Amino acid sequence: MRILLRILLFPMVLVAFCRFFCLFSGMIFGIVAVLLFLIGLLVLFVGRVDGFIGFMILAWLVSPYGLPMAASWLTERVADFNRMLKSI
Repeated sequence: MRILLRILLFPMVLVAFCRFFCLFSGMIFGIVAVLLFLIGLLVLFVGRVDGFIGFMILAWLVSPYGLPMAASWLTERVADFNRMLKSI
């Protein structure tokens, strides 16, 4: 009975962990995105447009609209799947 309960509660624990991880990583990645943006501006003032574009792409990827949003979307799909399994 205890093993069955652990198996049934595993998706809930996984979703809670993923939500915490997304929140924490979003905060850290936001700081990193600002730093990458500032480095990109410095590279632009030096005269390297290709480096500027590269830093802007990296800044967007680590910003809350890049990879963390993709992770959040994936976490919500797992939560939806969990709710669907509970409703059956």
